[in-house]
Amino acid sequence: MNRGRGKRAAVVAVLLAGCLVVLSACGGGDEARQQAAAAPAEVSKPVFWFSADKVSLQPPRCASAVLLEAGSGTVLYSWNEHQGRAPASIVKTMLELVVLDEVDAGRLSFQDSVRVSKWASRMGGSQVFLKEGEVFTLEELLHAVVISSANDACVAIAEHIAGSPDGFVEMMNARAEKMGLKDTNFVNVHGLDDEPGDGNITSAYDVAQIARELVRHEHVLSWSSTVEAPFRNGTFRLINTNKMLGDFQGMDGLKTGFTNRAGFCLAASAQRRGLRFISVVLGAETSRIRFQETARLLSAGFNGVTRVSATKKDGDLGIEALVLRSHGKRIRPQAGQDVTVFVPRSKQDLVHKEVRLDKKITAPLKVGQKVGVIEVRLGDQMVASVPALSNEAVEAKGWRAWLKRKFGGA
Repeated sequence: MNRGRGKRAAVVAVLLAGCLVVLSACGGGDEARQQAAAAPAEVSKPVFWFSADKVSLQPPRCASAVLLEAGSGTVLYSWNEHQGRAPASIVKTMLELVVLDEVDAGRLSFQDSVRVSKWASRMGGSQVFLKEGEVFTLEELLHAVVISSANDACVAIAEHIAGSPDGFVEMMNARAEKMGLKDTNFVNVHGLDDEPGDGNITSAYDVAQIARELVRHEHVLSWSSTVEAPFRNGTFRLINTNKMLGDFQGMDGLKTGFTNRAGFCLAASAQRRGLRFISVVLGAETSRIRFQETARLLSAGFNGVTRVSATKKDGDLGIEALVLRSHGKRIRPQAGQDVTVFVPRSKQDLVHKEVRLDKKITAPLKVGQKVGVIEVRLGDQMVASVPALSNEAVEAKGWRAWLKRKFGGA
């Protein structure tokens, strides 16, 4: 009698398993799509989007100038931006960029030992008074270049990397060519006007492009925002030549410059509320004027736009969605990414979002599974499209789901 019941149970199990196989085959397309969608959506980095009107300013008291937003490269103001100018020590921004590129590529290390040559020890102008035969790490010499504009440190670095300053100048010009800079040609690594002919030449526009590349390197801004630092085991102090540090909110770089030919120059960088502007002032008559004009340019940039948080990661979208095959379960979709929009103040009310959920949201769902998209717009213009995600896991209900849970199967 027990054996009979056992046989009947086995037969029922086989029949049910067979039904499950048939059902899976009939609905295989739906199940495959559900399984493909079951993995949480891949969430990328926060989205920052910038739009601004051109800045209207009185002509600056300098030979040339540029203001741009670092992330998008949008130029908000320009004055004689392609005029060829001697850049003085702003040349060193390209030296820094080449060195940091080499470090990032693994061909150099900040801990590399650099021996000072006789030629490097004889450099005039701004210096840290290197002595022939002294040995420093590459990072120590970069501090001297970035913070206090040391010409002797520039030459020591160039000789270490390229064998000679002229060899390093070739690397600088190659980087400029790769960037498509049309107004630039370097003849030395420090910016002194001691070469025959025209010497170093660039433009405010090209300097702004170099600065934009430079601020992408994680170390440079921490160095260029340092007001004072020890050098040579604390026996010498590096003093930053950028006197706007601490006085202008958000100022964190980048490089000053002065020679009689170049006038007073400044490539500056400042960040507020996640927004970074770069300004370039070339050929001012006094140091005070270059700082004043820089402040005027950067202030016009920051004052001309406002920040709008369009979506916030994991933020509730304020709607509910019915989940099919869940016996009436509803979810509250969330934003998968932050979207921050910078726009002119006059246009902030035009920023809005449209949530487009999938027509059929079907269980099973995982937390973070994509269930639609959120379109962020400025008026009719698309700014960003980011995923809308399920805020919770939802199990499938019903006889089909019961069979799968009971007997397994794909």
